[in-house]
Amino acid sequence: MNTRISNILRVTSLLTILFLILTSIGCNKDDNPLTSINNQQPNSENSSYDYSIPEEKQDGWSVASVENVNVDKMLLEEAISKIVDGKFVNISSVLIARDGQLIVDELFRTTLDNNDAAVSNTNLNIHTMQSATKSFASALMGIAIDKGFIDSIDTSFYSLFPEYSGFENWSDSKSEITVENVLTMQHGWQYNEWDYPIENDQNTLFFIYRNYSDFVKGLLDLPMGSDPGKSFVYSTMASHAIGAAISSKSNKSVPDFAQEYLFGPLQFDTTYWLFSPTNRAMTGCCLFISGRDMIKLGQLYLDKGKWKGKQIISSDWIEKSITRAVDLNLGFTDGYGYQWWMKEFIVNGQSVDAFFAAGNGGQFIYVFPSLNAVISFTGENYGSQTMYQVTSLLEDHLLKALK
Repeated sequence: MNTRISNILRVTSLLTILFLILTSIGCNKDDNPLTSINNQQPNSENSSYDYSIPEEKQDGWSVASVENVNVDKMLLEEAISKIVDGKFVNISSVLIARDGQLIVDELFRTTLDNNDAAVSNTNLNIHTMQSATKSFASALMGIAIDKGFIDSIDTSFYSLFPEYSGFENWSDSKSEITVENVLTMQHGWQYNEWDYPIENDQNTLFFIYRNYSDFVKGLLDLPMGSDPGKSFVYSTMASHAIGAAISSKSNKSVPDFAQEYLFGPLQFDTTYWLFSPTNRAMTGCCLFISGRDMIKLGQLYLDKGKWKGKQIISSDWIEKSITRAVDLNLGFTDGYGYQWWMKEFIVNGQSVDAFFAAGNGGQFIYVFPSLNAVISFTGENYGSQTMYQVTSLLEDHLLKALK
């Protein structure tokens, strides 16, 4: 297939499923993330899920039984039964790693959806990450800085795009936007993708999509709404521009950069990306990988940037990434770092802190440092607050199994 036809197909795929792919991590920022899902189907008194050790696949994961890592098997089976029985809905996979070993790998998905069609995926194990892709973009930025492609988090973000001769709505404050400001969603652009329907021109995401073939230029042309570093404004296009900056300074496409420095070292199997009309990988929304690969990112961060003893990302970057830069009160989260969310859970009366990646529909990678555990989910609750049911699933059920 020649390049021109390939690119046309990529653009067509993007246009076809814009409303599914380019939504933010939820419908809005409501404080109440749970719906009436807990009343939908009664759970059986007996567990309808029988635990089994994950398959050994030679993909970098060591597997182990829950009993070997101090996990209560009965409580675990009761928790996962609530997915099987439909008390928690449209969850298509759950994986758990503890003490660096994969102990749960369950796939409940039986059908593909329109997201899969966009990249011609036919493997039920491969799933869209939606906005959880942003946390992968943050990891790639850390590597780009570690390796000297980009100087530091204090680098002017606009300086990373010398290919553009100028920008609309220019003000001096634009030159003050740093890489760190963009990572923490405190960029200052006049931007809103949470308060308007995706097809509304007042939704900045749709405005850029509709008016620009070059999404990065569309973002950089926006007027400023506040000084950089002053307010949190969630922006999928900002995360897309992070990937574009990495590609610009490394002279590598994002897929090639990721494969060389992150996906390859982590022994990822199949990966897909959606591309923008200017042939940039969409790092704000559009990575497709398996559950066994997605949970590796959480393990990498839990182990301070190491995988199988090799330093993939500097421990300094990991520490900065998961340090709370913004305080939030959005129900599903209470803080934000470098494209990672934070949340305090209360389990059996005890506080358990987590940082996590999150994507529309129910794509989550939760890291619990005090429990030495990582838990990931994929799901199909697209555009619905039901995706945040995992907060209750974790706090009331799953985490109680981890002694």
